[in-house]
Amino acid sequence: MEAKMANDEHLHKAFSFFVKNQSDYIEMEDLREALNDEMDTSSEEVIAAIMHDVDTDKDGRISYEEFAAMMKAGTDWRKASRQYSREKLMSLGNDLLRVLGHQ
Repeated sequence: MEAKMANDEHLHKAFSFFVKNQSDYIEMEDLREALNDEMDTSSEEVIAAIMHDVDTDKDGRISYEEFAAMMKAGTDWRKASRQYSREKLMSLGNDLLRVLGHQ
């Protein structure tokens, strides 16, 4: 139970890294900013693919619940057609979790 609570706290911190406008959601602009360093000219396509796959209720933004579901589901959750975009977001999220876990 304690490990789960600590994990949820780390997920919240990782989620907060993406949220730039105090909205409690990750929006397209937040993804653009967070992934800017890792992206090339196809970044808009990757961002659209992330939004399409992670935004399960299709409201145009990623809630904490959607982010946590993606992070907890791991590799089984990904489909080959969208693997690149999900791996990018999951990789960044996992990097954040590693950093937060060692503070």
